[in-house]
Amino acid sequence: MTATPRPRATASTRTWRPATEIERALHEAVMDNDRIGYLRVLATADLFHYVPKEHKDGGGNAYVPADDSQGIWCLVMRTAGERLPRRARFVVARTSLAQLAETWPGRRYSLHVNPGTPAFMRLTTGALDRRRWRRIVREKTAKLPTDTRPTRLLTTTAGPRTGPLAHALACGAHLSVANGVLWNEVGDVYDDYGREVSLLRESWGTATAQDWQEQMDALLAGRNSPVEPEFALDIRQELAQANTGAVDADLWRRACAAVLTDMEAPAEANAVVQELIGRILRYESRFRADDLLPPDGFVRSAVGYDYGRAVSFARWGLSARLCPAEAAEASILRAGELCRKAYGSWEDFSAGYALGRVLRFDTEEFGQWYTKVLEPHRVLTSEPGSPWRMIRW
Repeated sequence: MTATPRPRATASTRTWRPATEIERALHEAVMDNDRIGYLRVLATADLFHYVPKEHKDGGGNAYVPADDSQGIWCLVMRTAGERLPRRARFVVARTSLAQLAETWPGRRYSLHVNPGTPAFMRLTTGALDRRRWRRIVREKTAKLPTDTRPTRLLTTTAGPRTGPLAHALACGAHLSVANGVLWNEVGDVYDDYGREVSLLRESWGTATAQDWQEQMDALLAGRNSPVEPEFALDIRQELAQANTGAVDADLWRRACAAVLTDMEAPAEANAVVQELIGRILRYESRFRADDLLPPDGFVRSAVGYDYGRAVSFARWGLSARLCPAEAAEASILRAGELCRKAYGSWEDFSAGYALGRVLRFDTEEFGQWYTKVLEPHRVLTSEPGSPWRMIRW
């Protein structure tokens, strides 16, 4: 029988600087010997641990204990900026301080966070300790909906922040910010190996490398989303260029009907497009009210929804071990190039991405399919460290 590999509790010695704001805050708490402050940072941070791949693929979710150089049994957790380089036999699993408080395997294990770095702290794990964890988590997450991670812009200093790859990764930042994951990384995992495998299988019908490539090709060709929105938007864009300005809704409707007639499309096709035009106009009105569009703005294309998701899809595929890093990076770069050709600015792209999303999934309810794109848009267009403010379109 092959022995189950055991992760080491310590990291190799290297020059260290905090990769993200999370590690910086943890380091400050360590320097101040502030355990409560340390726990407050962990309360809203994702924590990652390593599990043998065959164990995870078999449905196992247990923590894998490690022993440190002093013979102390512990569970090792790492924050996003301190995840280890890709290893063939281990995969990343995500947890949280709240989950650890409920599932801790016993007080014989201490909790080691970011061992081998200046942001390391060893935490005791008795019943009183875990009660404190629960209290701090409740305080820090009181304003969040149940089981919701905070929307946050998370940048790693170890990832690209300028150049074509950074620009392309920023085209996938809607989902990165909504999910609270690093936006500028093409690494071992997007979020969590098991979650990525499940997401791709259940939501995308993707379980093999061939599946992944077929879906990626469709996204980069703009074929994953319905064709009707792009048809209608293309006609309006042509009218806008011909009329050097805004296009009257009636003119837009007549032009679409005329083109469909020339194409000898069935009558029901025109009915679908006419209904769609009404939806687009109502969404654009809401976009203007919420500053997703300027007062006189309109969406030129919704294909950015496919291109933006292609960035995340590439990272999910890499995380789920369905594609090599080279293929993921090439697909991300291609998505960035396509976004540049289709749009003129970050704001222009964001409005197109948002429209593609809500037309696909929202039924004018303006629920989570809308709020989960509006909130990242506001973060990405306003925060000083946002790639949309640092990287030229």
